[in-house]
Amino acid sequence: MPASEQRAYAAAILDQHPGDARIAQTESWRAIAKYMNYLSSWEFSRGARESHEKLDAEAVYAVDDSESVVRSMTTWLADRLDTMSGYQWGAPLLANARTTIYEYEVDPPNAVREALLLGSPQQLWVADVAANRMVSVDLATGAQTSHEVPSDQLMSPHSLHRDAAGNLWVTPLFNSIVAYRDLAAGTWKTWKLATPDGKRPGIHDLSFGHDHNLKTDAEGRIWFSDIGNNAVGYFDPADGASRVWTAPPSPGRPGRTALYGLSMTKDGSQVWYSQLANGTFGGFDIAKQEFIGPFQFPDPNAGPRRISISDDDVLYMALYGSGQLAEFDTKTRRMIAVHDLPDTGSAPYTTTWDDVRKVVWIGTANGDVIYRFDPRTREFGVLPLPRERAFLRMIDVDPRTGVLVTSYANIVDVVQGPRMALVIDPGDGAYPEKFSLPANLGSASRPAASPAPAKVAAATTDGARLFEEKRCYICHEVGTMSLGPPLRAIAVRHAAQRAAMVEPLARKIVHGGGGAWGVVPMVPNQWVSLDEARVLAEWILSQSDASPPEPGA
Repeated sequence: MPASEQRAYAAAILDQHPGDARIAQTESWRAIAKYMNYLSSWEFSRGARESHEKLDAEAVYAVDDSESVVRSMTTWLADRLDTMSGYQWGAPLLANARTTIYEYEVDPPNAVREALLLGSPQQLWVADVAANRMVSVDLATGAQTSHEVPSDQLMSPHSLHRDAAGNLWVTPLFNSIVAYRDLAAGTWKTWKLATPDGKRPGIHDLSFGHDHNLKTDAEGRIWFSDIGNNAVGYFDPADGASRVWTAPPSPGRPGRTALYGLSMTKDGSQVWYSQLANGTFGGFDIAKQEFIGPFQFPDPNAGPRRISISDDDVLYMALYGSGQLAEFDTKTRRMIAVHDLPDTGSAPYTTTWDDVRKVVWIGTANGDVIYRFDPRTREFGVLPLPRERAFLRMIDVDPRTGVLVTSYANIVDVVQGPRMALVIDPGDGAYPEKFSLPANLGSASRPAASPAPAKVAAATTDGARLFEEKRCYICHEVGTMSLGPPLRAIAVRHAAQRAAMVEPLARKIVHGGGGAWGVVPMVPNQWVSLDEARVLAEWILSQSDASPPEPGA
């Protein structure tokens, strides 16, 4: 079921065009596809220092074919979608009277990516992928502390890894920096990797073992998936030396590929990887420096994402594109089974092997659930989550208590959806140590990492600055037509009612709407408060004082 914002947008189109809405739907969803492209371009180019490094806003999200996205949205989001009925979980519910879900919202602005429980007493460590920081959260009070990762360039903390000593390793979003945090000493160390032939690894995952801890090979080297060079590689923490090996092509499947998830076998002799965009996975023999495979799923769009490996070296892969779980024996190099998830539209993103329960936890990006797969019974269970848009990119199992640690990871930070770290106690008593919060939970007021934004007054806040800060320019320009009408055209239209239009325009900025400027409804801006929207509305309406809109706008 689409999220509530999508349903509201679909309804707004029909409200404006109760008759034949097909053209309006096509144009409106085309605007949304373009809007998503702009958001992706902003997110993945935010660290660029030169204009030529910025991504093409016309072709980022849709992988060069936005019209296919438009066709899909026009087909499947053609109704009001006000109600749904007949949905079944598809598997037995795992929740019981002892199941507890703790949510910790990270202070905005943020782009929460991953989370881990670390330290003694335990704290949540949360990655903010849109900044150069980690956030630690006190479980009892929710108090947050921001930790700057020392780097001479934007690192963008992405994947988090726990080592055997309980310290934190951090990898970036598509660049070559690795960071290490000594929890006891409170110190950072970073490496900026480069290979002897001058390649800059685009690190994604470090080498996980079956216990989901960071694992090294026999020489103490840490292996990684290199999404930038479609490669596997290592770096040596002792001297920072690094090398990568480009993955072999997938037969009959040319085109853009990216090596993504990574796991290491129990003896540390092999790493296994998944590849995006071609339905392929494979392995790498560390001693022989040779690739194993590649192996292909029948569907090139199966989309294996984050992977994990069991204590018996069975590889589990979440098939994002086909809604399945793949089970592959790395010893015999044979596929054991490919299982349909209870909801094949749930977009599974990640798998995690649970060393005590001997099950696989599967995080979804489109189902608002976590699935559990038991290899002994071949059965699934389902744990519903309490929120819409619960985009899960990872799940960790705390080795002491067995609670699940994950996050609602809705990047980019202008995309609607919750941004929280979660601790989930399934309530099954599977681990000998019980998870419990300190007794003073709720007794202390929650200090924010930064002061809450004060109410914005027109006398002290510049509308032009808000226009930039809230990224209104994604849809609007001052004098020319973009996704939405020019600001000057809005101002000229309402010049005679300028004072009266401040409040209606402010509410439209916050809540969205349509009907005044053609077939495309306006997308609500959840990051603008009503007070800020009033300042923006006054500034927009003042544009009629500058000059008339450009011809044809």
